[in-house]
Amino acid sequence: MQSWVGPVALYMLRGLELTAILAVVCSCASVLLGMLLGSALVAKPPFVRATVRLFVELWRGLPLIVILFAIFFGLPAFGLRLGASAAAGVGLSLWGSAVIADNVRGVIQSIPAGQLEAARALGLSWMKAMLLVILPQAIRRLLPPTLNLVTSLIHGTSLAAQLGALELLESGRRLIQRLLLSVGDGHSLAIFGAVLVVYFCICYPLVLGSRWLERRQQAG
Repeated sequence: MQSWVGPVALYMLRGLELTAILAVVCSCASVLLGMLLGSALVAKPPFVRATVRLFVELWRGLPLIVILFAIFFGLPAFGLRLGASAAAGVGLSLWGSAVIADNVRGVIQSIPAGQLEAARALGLSWMKAMLLVILPQAIRRLLPPTLNLVTSLIHGTSLAAQLGALELLESGRRLIQRLLLSVGDGHSLAIFGAVLVVYFCICYPLVLGSRWLERRQQAG
């Protein structure tokens, strides 16, 4: 085995580490914020619904790469400068929370309205009725699309390379440049093939899990 293989693997592990951190942090932030926003989308006050709807449609309607560029290059104009990894994390979380929010709205509205009315008739406030009656049912229905979102967020971490963040794809690109100078051409296919395999091994189980949950819910 050639002497450069070990350092290459270690360097790609550094990129994989950032990819994993971004995926986990952005997934958690997206779910937490998305649950709050999705609940607000079915709230009684029209002003609350309209404001949250504007937020959701704004971030869902923009290409993800545009969101990342806007945060990374736009915020310094307002005196706030974020590193490449932080900007990618914020952008992915905002986009993911908007997607989750719309999913939450959909699953909440799919639950019979009589359940909320019955909870209110028993003396529960709107918030308690949502937390104790509606959301526990909504969460079960939300699991398959949430796994799909996590898969999309993992894919989206590759866009952090456009900001200069050393995630998995960027580590592969830099390695190809370095090997081209030191040991010559001919390693691009192997390195990008390794990147492809890693992404596939991470994402495909999530796809299978989402399909399994969908079949189980349909069967139940």
